[in-house]
Amino acid sequence: MNHDAEHARKPAIAHLIWWFLFAQGGVIAAILLPVHILVQGILGPLGIVQVVDRHYDTWANVIGNPIVKLYLLVLIALPFFHFAHRLRYLLVDLGVPAARSLPAQVIFYGGAIVVTLVTIWVLLTTVPISFG
Repeated sequence: MNHDAEHARKPAIAHLIWWFLFAQGGVIAAILLPVHILVQGILGPLGIVQVVDRHYDTWANVIGNPIVKLYLLVLIALPFFHFAHRLRYLLVDLGVPAARSLPAQVIFYGGAIVVTLVTIWVLLTTVPISFG
């Protein structure tokens, strides 16, 4: 019985991490992504604000900045964790028994991890980091 009490108090760290990534992805998807689309996709082409244009030299200068690389990583990767978590629990709520299994977790969260790793690889290999 003492073993059960100790086990009950032990936090589920993996679950905590997925919930954290889910929450942060939701915040990014709800706030930062629409603002990014508004500024870069609507206000910029209308000439209201200055944005990055489609010329390579402009993109290379901007994407070389490590803060921009971090911003793009957060903007791309965290919503995928949100999507993975939301889709998995949608299937759980719909009564799909396989959605609770370890392979389902590996597929959903592993997919988000793969997207994150590919994003990191693309950001690190496209344009070298520059501080100028």
